[in-house]
Amino acid sequence: MAKKTVKKATKPATKKVPSKAAPKAPSVAEAIHRLDAAFTKAVSAKDSQGVVSAFYAPDAVLMPPNQPAIVGREGIRAALQGMMDAGVTSLKLETIEVGSAGDLAWERGKYTLSISPAGGTPIQDVGKSLVVFRRQPNGSWRAIVDMYSSDQPAQ
Repeated sequence: MAKKTVKKATKPATKKVPSKAAPKAPSVAEAIHRLDAAFTKAVSAKDSQGVVSAFYAPDAVLMPPNQPAIVGREGIRAALQGMMDAGVTSLKLETIEVGSAGDLAWERGKYTLSISPAGGTPIQDVGKSLVVFRRQPNGSWRAIVDMYSSDQPAQ
């Protein structure tokens, strides 16, 4: 009687491909830090449109000291361009704390603003800020209320 040879069935070789996890969304604090970096970069470039596009929601409100609130991106852009035209040379933002709840977040911070007006004495202002952010439908964060004031005594 002839002996039968039985081959064991083997699985075809498969190449393991590492799974690509979806990119992790930045934390709220990381997202706000990136917004602040984009803001200061655009200010340094004297790009008021870049500031507004990168930082503010379409319905944002800017609440500068000693003047009425400014509503909407175009009004904010014009106000920031006016500051830039007045001789802003640098802006430093420092985050003190960030908090969030659902689709809202806030940042409390400090700023240092340097201005060298044409033909005038250079000015350095140090102050505080409070910014409220809202998560946008695409998942990004944008400022909806931006309020700041100087720590210098009123003159």
